[in-house]
Amino acid sequence: MTSIRRLAWAIVEGDTKEAVEITECCLQEGLSPAEIISLGILKGLDTVGQKWKTYEYFIPNVLVSAIATKVCLSALNSALKTSVRKPIGKAVAGTVQGDVHDIGKNIVLMFMEASGFDVIDLGIDVAPGHFVKVVKREKPDILILSCLYTLTMHSVEDTIIALQKAGLKGKVKTLIGGAPITQKFADSIGADGFGIDAVDGVKKAAELLNLQGTSEGKHAKGRSFRNFGKKSLLKNP
Repeated sequence: MTSIRRLAWAIVEGDTKEAVEITECCLQEGLSPAEIISLGILKGLDTVGQKWKTYEYFIPNVLVSAIATKVCLSALNSALKTSVRKPIGKAVAGTVQGDVHDIGKNIVLMFMEASGFDVIDLGIDVAPGHFVKVVKREKPDILILSCLYTLTMHSVEDTIIALQKAGLKGKVKTLIGGAPITQKFADSIGADGFGIDAVDGVKKAAELLNLQGTSEGKHAKGRSFRNFGKKSLLKNP
């Protein structure tokens, strides 16, 4: 069994120690952080999700897999920071008010960093007013809103409305995502984009900022992005 397949299985088993050791092994073998996430961690989480749906896994099983995932992402963090030199854009992200889940958001942000974005993570349960405050201060290219529960979808809309009232809606692109989110919902609240998953989220962010064409993001410092999106992490794993 290859290291990347062993990593996926360690995530499924929730074996934190094994998962971290294999992650470090994968880095030593020359695999990029993006490949480790898409081919190892996400594959493992997909299996966990399938086991949950078939009642093979229950909350304790999912929690240990989530812990293993968090530790692996932390281990990859330093590698991601050293693999990217100049930011192609600046992103602020957070899980909306009332929602305390961050695994999905964290994976998206790891992909964003791997793709060259400078990322500011506001964490979980972020109030609309705090999003507005940070956007005013940091002046990001894009704001990413994560939501897992149907009951907290209103917080996504509340944040979009808060941006509009603050006169920021046209100054920052908004990208939303999460289990209950759909393109129809994104359109209905005036969000600029919707990402189905981590890979799609990065691709949509690039499209929103015209990084796949001749235009340049305001943090790009004159770089060309004609080939952006051709990296393996932007393709389906």
